[in-house]
Amino acid sequence: MMNRQTMIKKHNLIVILISIGASIAIWLNALYKQKNISSVKVLTFHTVSGWGYNILVDDTVFIHQAAIPVINGKQGFAKREQAEKTAAIIINKIKKGESPIVTIFELQKIIPLNEYENDRQGTLK
Repeated sequence: MMNRQTMIKKHNLIVILISIGASIAIWLNALYKQKNISSVKVLTFHTVSGWGYNILVDDTVFIHQAAIPVINGKQGFAKREQAEKTAAIIINKIKKGESPIVTIFELQKIIPLNEYENDRQGTLK
């Protein structure tokens, strides 16, 4: 019969091996997805409330963003360049195999957020 310390060591080893295996699987999956993308591009468009963008992956619309992400409401970007810069952040994340989400901190580098009010969750109004 195994003593308690031996059982704990065996359990910890199993948990570590499973964690390493899961990490490798996630990394390989991201690498596989990244290699399967042959082209990523942005197309900006004008809306009633400003500018938006489409991100195309292999000539298929992957993201349609008619309003500024992360803020409440349906406010478009004031300038085309702001939409392009925001889309560029997302494209870089897609190419790296990361989640295509723009944070409020990334958005603050592109547009003047002092025009909007922060709510309790850190998103904008």
